[in-house]
Amino acid sequence: MTSSNAADTSCSRREALKGGALLAAALTLSTAAEPAHALPASKGALPDVGRYLPAAGVEDFVEFIPPKGKTPAIRAGNIDMSEPYRFAVPPTWREGKIANIQSGNFCLPRCDEPWTEALYENPAEGKLTLIVSPLRRLISKTNATIRDVGPPETVLGSVGAFITGTSPPDDEDVERKEVREVDGRTYYMYELHASDSIDKPHSVSTITTKGDLAFLFIASATDKQWARSAPKLRKVVETFRA
Repeated sequence: MTSSNAADTSCSRREALKGGALLAAALTLSTAAEPAHALPASKGALPDVGRYLPAAGVEDFVEFIPPKGKTPAIRAGNIDMSEPYRFAVPPTWREGKIANIQSGNFCLPRCDEPWTEALYENPAEGKLTLIVSPLRRLISKTNATIRDVGPPETVLGSVGAFITGTSPPDDEDVERKEVREVDGRTYYMYELHASDSIDKPHSVSTITTKGDLAFLFIASATDKQWARSAPKLRKVVETFRA
């Protein structure tokens, strides 16, 4: 290598280092300007939600409210973003990855089948799943309430397979049923111990309707996870608002 080539190479390296430093500074400024509630962009595992979601005002939980454009259903205008759904999440949980075939992305702009709208999980404590369905899958009446769909037992027979992942639960699988009125909306709540579930026999879930959609929010756990976090999962499900 000649001295001239060496000088050129040294200069190129300095320019590359300078450019890298500027890029790093720009990324730092961009991150600092990002709202605290924004979801981090990452191709790998996302961080604990406690690092970027705001406090929910319940226990030490943080609150998830979907940002504009978050999911295929939101981007297609199928979710009412003037008053979107929301729920609390324990701060040590992480957002899970939803397969394209479950997300509803394949059937836009309007899905005829239920889709998975949100997924959060913690290996030691359980999993949270929000499933949204066109209301017409449950009843032909427009803007029907969950009471219009039927009593808690009838509704559970219709959506129970989505909770267990296999088949609707038997009567002996139902450990608790409850009807809650919150902000003028009715929510049916269920606590199940279904031994034939795919991998998480314990669950606490709630279902309600809004507009032309039905929202089913499920907290599920294995025996070991349930023993550790049952009270926490019950509290999380109580925070869901459509």
